[in-house]
Amino acid sequence: MHPILFRWADGTGFATYSALVTLGYVVGVLWLRTQLEHHRAEPAELWGMVAAVLAGGILGGKIGFFIVEWTDFKADPWAMIRRWNTGWVYWGGVILGCLAGLAYQWWHNRRWRPRAYLPVADYCVAAVAIGHVLGRLGCLMEGCCYGRPTSLPWGISFISPACSVAPELRGIPLHPTQIYEGLGEAFAAWFLTARLLPAIRAGKYRYGTGFFGYILYYSTLRFVVECFRGDDRGVFLSPILSPSQWTSLFAFAVAAAILWKRGIVERDPGGRSLFLEAPR
Repeated sequence: MHPILFRWADGTGFATYSALVTLGYVVGVLWLRTQLEHHRAEPAELWGMVAAVLAGGILGGKIGFFIVEWTDFKADPWAMIRRWNTGWVYWGGVILGCLAGLAYQWWHNRRWRPRAYLPVADYCVAAVAIGHVLGRLGCLMEGCCYGRPTSLPWGISFISPACSVAPELRGIPLHPTQIYEGLGEAFAAWFLTARLLPAIRAGKYRYGTGFFGYILYYSTLRFVVECFRGDDRGVFLSPILSPSQWTSLFAFAVAAAILWKRGIVERDPGGRSLFLEAPR
């Protein structure tokens, strides 16, 4: 793999991971920009939401990492804060990103025509899935989020001394868990953009079906992929499951309960609205 994309004049390396994660953000946001017509929204509304959600996602990803690696964080917090090429917890970013979206909605609705949360959230999770495909490719280049040793023919060996794979596992074929999850997210991105969101726009399914459906799907995907992970997963609640598996179980239960209670079929397409007041 190629953990270092290039080196600056002073010899400092620029991580391929950082470039691909940033590219993932950009591609996801640009896709959202193309969807404004479906929301009858102004560009200013989008950029404000993007700034809030990205800030929440970045902060949540780091806070989540500090929580699951609390022992190491207490020992040397500044060393962990300074590391930006690795050390992110996806679920932490999703949770705080959603909360940041709610905060932005409150601010937005005091200045523009009040919008409902779920119609926007349906599209945001599609953008997240698009960006996460590139993010997991960045993980592959960095060697982080690696898998357990395997004898399967598609095992990947990491040999670069600059990669994040534990030294004792370098040169050994490992489950390409980054690819497993990247492919799963690619399917989610395709299904959301090509199938589910058009059906929601057509009035077949309720607003929020994309959002809660993605949480349900990703929870399952992440729980399964975690079974093949070989890196330090941290400890939360109990070592029986990884922190991400505990979070996935909780997220799955919440999303499933909400979808079961509210249903997914839109029974009154003409009576629904992107906004909080009656449709115009």
